[in-house]
Amino acid sequence: MQLLKSKSQIDLYSAGFKLLNILGPVAGILIILASSTIAYLQTRPQHLPITHTLTHNSRTFHLEVATTPEELEKGLKFRSSLPRDRGMLFKLGKEYKDVPFWMSQVKIPLDIIFLKDNVVTTVIHNAPPCAKNPCPIYKGSMATQVLELSPGVAKIQVGERLNIQPTPVLHKTDVATDSKMSFVTK
Repeated sequence: MQLLKSKSQIDLYSAGFKLLNILGPVAGILIILASSTIAYLQTRPQHLPITHTLTHNSRTFHLEVATTPEELEKGLKFRSSLPRDRGMLFKLGKEYKDVPFWMSQVKIPLDIIFLKDNVVTTVIHNAPPCAKNPCPIYKGSMATQVLELSPGVAKIQVGERLNIQPTPVLHKTDVATDSKMSFVTK
């Protein structure tokens, strides 16, 4: 015995099939766009606010500070350059021994300085970018912080105490504009 389908059931199936023919390609395009967007966002360099300064040998370096696990993991990855007066300070949150750092997906050479309470414990001079995995792992003997700078700019040595300070915050009353509408401090 065969069941007969009414005209309204056939129209409903036909409409559903037509809807799937339209929504299927739209869903596919959305999946491709979402995947591309996620891939793009994961390979963008992070630019953190400058919140600290390092003064060393009469030079001042402006430092971005990485503190969260995501910031610490991304570091200076995907950057194509780093100004000679800039760097990144990684605050590890506690003291670690044999601290591993690597240059995976970092496009520029760096000096890697391992610090314990602002005293230099290990310096890796001119660590090259890593073109392919596995990347070399650079270890600091002990660290609570790690500093990355352009190679050779600071001439930092093991045993030195570094002067790293928070950048002063300017209040609205301390800032004005000049005739060219540039910000100036009072």
